[in-house]
Parts: sequence; structure tokens; C-alpha cells
Amino acid sequence: MEIQDVELVGGRRVVRFRPGLNLIQGDITTGKTTFVRLIRSLFGSVPDGLPPEVDLLTAIRGKVVLGDAAWQIYRPVTTTANAPVEIAEAEPPPGREPIAVRLPAAGRERSYSLFLLERLGIPAVSVPQARTKPTGTLVPVTMTDWLGYCIIPGDELDSDVFGHNHPYRDQKRRYVFELAYGYYDFEAAQLNVELRNIELQLEMLDREAVVRERFLADTPFADAGTLLARIAEQDAALHVLRARRRTVAAEMTEATGGQELRDSLLAARYSRDELAVSVTRLEAQLHDLADLEKQLASQSARLTRAIVADEWLVDFDFVVCPRCGNDVDAGRAPADQCYLCLQTPRPAPSREQLLAEQYRVTSQIEETRQVAELRRKSLEEDRTALARLDELIRRTAVQLDEQTATYVSDRAAMLQQYAAEEASIQAEIARLNDYLVLFQRHEAHRQNHEELQARQAEVQRAIERRELGHADAEANVRALEQRILDYLNALRIPQLGIELSVKINRKTYMPEVSGRKFDELSSQGLKTLVNIAHSLAHHTVAIDRNLPMPGLLVLDGLSANTGYEGFDQDRVNDAYRLLRSVAAEYVGRLQIVAVDNELPRSMFLELSGYVILTLTQDNRLIHIHAPDPLPETGRPTTIGDDTLDGDVGD
Repeated sequence: MEIQDVELVGGRRVVRFRPGLNLIQGDITTGKTTFVRLIRSLFGSVPDGLPPEVDLLTAIRGKVVLGDAAWQIYRPVTTTANAPVEIAEAEPPPGREPIAVRLPAAGRERSYSLFLLERLGIPAVSVPQARTKPTGTLVPVTMTDWLGYCIIPGDELDSDVFGHNHPYRDQKRRYVFELAYGYYDFEAAQLNVELRNIELQLEMLDREAVVRERFLADTPFADAGTLLARIAEQDAALHVLRARRRTVAAEMTEATGGQELRDSLLAARYSRDELAVSVTRLEAQLHDLADLEKQLASQSARLTRAIVADEWLVDFDFVVCPRCGNDVDAGRAPADQCYLCLQTPRPAPSREQLLAEQYRVTSQIEETRQVAELRRKSLEEDRTALARLDELIRRTAVQLDEQTATYVSDRAAMLQQYAAEEASIQAEIARLNDYLVLFQRHEAHRQNHEELQARQAEVQRAIERRELGHADAEANVRALEQRILDYLNALRIPQLGIELSVKINRKTYMPEVSGRKFDELSSQGLKTLVNIAHSLAHHTVAIDRNLPMPGLLVLDGLSANTGYEGFDQDRVNDAYRLLRSVAAEYVGRLQIVAVDNELPRSMFLELSGYVILTLTQDNRLIHIHAPDPLPETGRPTTIGDDTLDGDVGD
């Protein structure tokens, strides 16, 4: 990951970076640390507590190399997690349109953070939020977490190891270390989560099995076979009891001689149903005949009027056209034509024809009345028969009740006893079936328990196979320890009373120098030197051993806790020479940005060519007012329509 240039949109500032070593110097309160935090914001989350002048900025625009391609990035200066970050390919291959996307700054789905991790070849994984609970809530390891190894602000360089004094950052620091060096195998972690889930399921099944065994131990059934035999016995007893009840019912019918009465009652009810249907049908026919008689009477009246008037039954005068609604003029046609259709009218029926039709209609009316009278007589007969059947049914039912009442009362106690026994047997069968369900569930859980145990053994073997890869992780960490030791020797740190040695604590992943933990080192200046060697070693070892790590290292405040004379000054010079040497060795693979108040006087001539930005009280990072005329060493840089201040050293 290499920065080529950074523009502070709204702050009238463009800074161009170079491969290898880059130096930024300036007075205090001129914006050096703010610039470091803005560089971090370009790739990660925007921190809170930025100085007020940052409010003038709308965005950070940068051109950076990610993997094997250069990208233009437009990052709004806002702490909102879903702030859109615009990304465009800077130099697409010939003949292809550049890739351009807009992604939210953060998120579990597609996001700017995931885009950076993907382009850098860094695994995007989620890890347990609590290290002591591998099956707990998972949180993602984001680009911001990886930047903790890349950007070390001045207030942490002499006191923290990648923010280890902040609990949440320290937890992510450890996860990043494990991911980078191979201790945290994501697939192994997933296997551990699965193993823990299996163990929890086995514990639950064991507890349930104990409860079922204790419950079944209080029953007379030792196994499912005995229980099935008992259920079969109860089913047979229930079958016998029901047969007895049916026998008693049949005996009741035969003993009372009531079968004949029952047959008579059923026949009477069947006849009554037929008569009821006939009554309904006759009533409907009488209604239809009455309607027919009314229609025939109306037709007869019309024929009578026609005979008297000696006119057509259809001789109508039209005032308006029945089709279009316009007025109709009767004089528009000769007298022998219809003025509506302009055709010759057909001859009207003769008086004799009308009289014949009148006779026919009158005959139909008489016939209809005769048929209706016959239907009324049939209806009265059916109603009378229906009433007689109702009375017969009532008397037969009373007689049947009287004949059977005595015998039923004699057998009532027997029937009640059978009913009670049947209910008892049914309850016993239901209880036995409940026991059987427990046995079946117990057997199913036993099989599930065996399957889980087999899967548990399989997962354990898979974890053991993957843990063999920790040998590579140990080799990586030993290489890191040796590299830190080499860099500390190059920095010529003070002797701590014993031979200089470096060890990475395998629990905290913190460096221990000559047996002393980082927090036990004697001075802030010594902690600064250890931090320089430690952070630099992480990046060079990652490059040498092909470990995932962004190839960017920003160190702020290298000489903040050292003097300018004697031993302290020599250590600062050694630090800058080490950075220059490493940057030259890994140029194109590691970009180093060193931020300091000012270069040591003895080193200025050696390092002046690496200075990319010099800030002063008159030339602060963010221009609040209109800028002064450019210095002789500056040059205007045009981006879009804005002319921005250039800076010394390209």
C-alpha cells in the first residue's frame, strides 16, 4: 500500500509522496499530527476530536497504490459509518474503461474497508468479541484494525504498542497479530466454534438422558419391549369391553321386542319425507299455474281491445326515432308506406283471425283453472296424509319408549360400569403411549449423541491437523524477534545490565527486551526506540515471509522525548539512518513516513531530499485565510479549478 499524493479538499493543501522514505517536519501546532490522523482517515474510520480547522475540509482525496493497481479515492471527512467513499481506477489497462465504485465507509456487507482488504490480499474475517468465549458474538477485523500496525501517532510512540493500553484496540491488536503470523487460523477458529457447539449439545443431551432415566426408573417398565406388551394387553382388553357393550345393546333390542316398532317408525318417517316433498312440489305448481292464468287473461284483454278497435295490435306512432333519438316527421313518406322504415306495411290480421285467437286463449284459461283445481285437491289430500303420519310417528315413538324404558333401566348399571372401565383403559393406554414416546425420544437422543460424538472426534482431529501449522507461526515470530534484535542493535540502545535479547510474549504478543516488559522500560526515549524497531520489524518480516500486512508505516514524533546533544542525538540519527536503509532495501514494497518537529541538524543534509512537507506557523497544514505568496521553493499545483500550495521536496 503506497500513497502517491493526498489532497485536503477545502484546506488548499496537496502533498505528494514518494516511494520509500518520506519525511514531514514542522513546528508544534502546525498540523503534523493532524495530517497523520487524516492519512489514517483516508484508509480507515475518521476519529473524533480532530481540531476545529478540520471542519473546513469536505473530503480527503488521495491517489494510492493498492496491490498492483493505482486508485483515486475520495473520502468524505465525516464519522458516519455509511458515508459514501468514491473509488476509481487511476490507470486502467488500454482498451478498458476504468473501474469506478461508490461504497459505504464501513459495514458487514460490501464496504470500503472490505475493498481495501481484498485489494491488499488481507483476509477479511470475523472473530469472537470476547476472546474467552469462542462461541460468542463475532465482530469483523476491519482495515482500521490493520492500520493500528501501520500508523503510530506521536502520543503512542513513546507509551503504547499499537494501542495496547486501550482494551478494545488491544483485543483487535492481538487478533491482527494472530492473523498476520498464522496463530489465528480462520478455519480452525470455525472448527473450534463447531466443537464448542457440539460439546454444549452433548451436555444438554446428557442432562436430558439423566432426567428421563430417573423418571422411567419410577415406572414398572424396564424397557420399551415390556411397555409395548402392556399396551397390546390394554388394547385387547378395550376391544373385549367394546364387544360386550355392543352385545348388551343388541340384547336390549331383542329382549324388548321393539324391533318391529322401530321398523314401523322408520317406514312412517320415510313416507312422511316423501309426502313433504310432494306438498312442496304441488305448492310450486299452483304458484306457476296462477302466474300462467294471469298472463292468459292479460293476452285475452288485449285481443278484446283489438277486436273492438279493429286495429293492429302493433300500430304505434313514433315521435322520435327509437335508434338515434331525432324527431320523426310523419309526412316524410306516402300514406301507403311506414314513415319510420319507409317500407310497405304487412296486412293487418282480419277480424275473424282475432276472434279465433280470442277463443283459443279463453279455452287455455279454462284448462289452466281446471288443472289448478286438481292440484289444489291433491295438495289438500297430501296435507291430510302428512298430518296422519305425524300423529302415527308420535304414537309409535311413545309406544317404543314405553316398551324399552324398563329394560334399559335394568341394564343402566352394567352400561355405566362398562363405560367407566373403557375410560380407565383408554387413560392407561394414553399414559403408556406417553412412556413410549419417552423411550423413543431417549433412543433418538442416544443415536444423536453417538452421531455428535463421532463428529466431535472428527472435528478434534481436524483441529489437531491444523494446529500442526503453528510451527510455521512460531517460525514467523522467531524471525520477528530476531529482526527486532537486529534493529535494536542498529539503534545502539542502552544496555540494560544483561545481554540484549528480544522475546515476543506468546500470550500478550508484546515485545520484551532483555527480560523487561514494554511497560517496565526505563524511559520514554527507550520505549520510542523499541517501538521504532518493533513496528519496522513487523513490516519487513511480513514482506520477507509473505505475511499479510499493509506496506505502509507512519511514525509520528521520533525525537519528541530525546535531546539534541550527545547520546540522545546519536540515537535519533541512528533511527533516521535505519529508516532510510530499510526504506531503500524495501522500496516499492514498504513506504515509510516519518513525522518530526525538525530534522536533527547533523542529519539535515543527508535527509533533505526525503522531505515532502515542511510546516511552519505561517504555513500551517490547513489554510484558514488566503495564503501568502508562494515561497521561492514552492510551485503552484493545479487540480480542477483550484490552485493549491505546493511543498518542498519531491
